[in-house]
Amino acid sequence: MVGNRRGGTNAGQPFAVPVNEYNEQIVAQGLPPFADLVRSNSGWSSMAVLAVAQLVVRPTTVAAFEIWNGSTTASLIVEDIFTFNLVSSAVVETFSIWAQVTAPKATPSAGANVTINGMNGKPYGGAVVCGLGTTVIANGWRPYGTSAPMALGVATPGGALTANIDGRLIVPPGCSLCLHTVGSTTAWTFQNGASWFEKVITVEG
Repeated sequence: MVGNRRGGTNAGQPFAVPVNEYNEQIVAQGLPPFADLVRSNSGWSSMAVLAVAQLVVRPTTVAAFEIWNGSTTASLIVEDIFTFNLVSSAVVETFSIWAQVTAPKATPSAGANVTINGMNGKPYGGAVVCGLGTTVIANGWRPYGTSAPMALGVATPGGALTANIDGRLIVPPGCSLCLHTVGSTTAWTFQNGASWFEKVITVEG
């Protein structure tokens, strides 16, 4: 059995793939799961620069942070979403991260000073636009991950919460990933963000 090498000085060159006595292919993972995607300059992340008061009801037509996919070919394969508690108060509180993927929509206004950062230090050259406090159409908001444990808020800043998505959310061209935080009081404010990989894939339906 012959395979082609991906990456490195011998990229594209054939090499033998080991098999056992029953001709079953022997596979061993050499690198962590996302290393090859990051190596190929496909991994990115962004975070809101302004803290927004969390909601005390489920989100509807306003996204605290919107990540719009302006590519005409690549989809955003969401790796994780997260929220950071910037301002808290002395009350017992919990919070959760909510997200949705919109249908194709217009480009949002770009949020001032919002940056997109590469997972391998490379500068971003894609077509994603990140908006702050944008108006969207509700298209299946739901919480992801677990809620933060009940805790008494103290001085700023507070805690953070991450939900691993691992590709369960995909943002096709022209669509958006929308994020918000929901909790027990509007006195607490949060900055939302996400990490994703950009790849040309077919989204069926």
